[in-house]
Parts: sequence; C-alpha cells; structure tokens
Amino acid sequence: MSCLYAETGINIRRAIKEDVKQLSELIYRFYSFNAEFDPSWAAVNNLRELANDRANKLVEDQESLVLVAVQGLEVIGYLVAYVEENDLLINGRQLVIKELYVKPEQRRQGVATLLVNRARDEARKQGASLVTVEFPAGNKIAEDLYAKMGFRPYLVRYVKEV
Repeated sequence: MSCLYAETGINIRRAIKEDVKQLSELIYRFYSFNAEFDPSWAAVNNLRELANDRANKLVEDQESLVLVAVQGLEVIGYLVAYVEENDLLINGRQLVIKELYVKPEQRRQGVATLLVNRARDEARKQGASLVTVEFPAGNKIAEDLYAKMGFRPYLVRYVKEV
C-alpha cells in the first residue's frame, strides 16, 4: 500500500524491484555520509557494488521494512527498519530504524518525517509499541530531526577498536 501526500506530491511506499537502481544510489550516499561522523563508519572501497547488492536483497527481504519516498519518478529518500523483540520487557517489541536518508536537495521539506510517520504506522500494524532509531553519535542533524519528531534518547552504545 502506498500513501500519496497530495500537498507535497510525495508518495511513501514499500520499495519494489524497479526501485533498486535509485535505492542503491541512496544507500551509497547514506554510508558515504555517515563516515563523516566517526572513522569506524568508514565505507569499503567497493561501496557502490555492495550498495547495489544490498538494495537487491532489501527489496526481496520480507523481514525488513524498506520504504521509499517518491516524487514523480524519482526516489528521493528511503528508510530501512527491522522489528526487534525482547520477551523480558513490557515494551519488548519495537521497530528499529537503521537507515534513513533523504537527498540533500529534498531536505527540509518533510520527507524524513513522512518516512518516519509511515514506519510508525507499520510498527503499530506489526504490534510494536516503540519505534527507535540508530545513527552515528555526533550526527547533530539526526539528533535535531528526531527530537523535533518527539523521539528522546533511549540507548547508548559505546565502541572500542580491538
């Protein structure tokens, strides 16, 4: 099911096979962009090839939620999320947003909010009581975006090279 936001002309829907080429480019940009925040996010040398492989796998994967924002024929943003469960917690079923990217020229137009809102709706349909999001520490743009949408800090992950 897709959802067209008439006021913006943006359609939010699940990714399909025909989106792979454009989705691949956005995945490439997402990983290239995140390397700016922490060296441990540095991308591999053959990122373009692997981004294409990942895009192909994502559109086939029934376990993941892969949404695209489409304006006209152009995919201008995407979101990847997975349901995680912990039977020991009251709010143990949650949708975790792992990747969210909007083309720079399309930012500040509400595209990310449309993608996250649609993910929230999907989370409810799948019985999740929380939506969480992961992004590199130091990504102030992401912090501000999610705070504006009502998200709060929830989990902290530290890293150490071994």
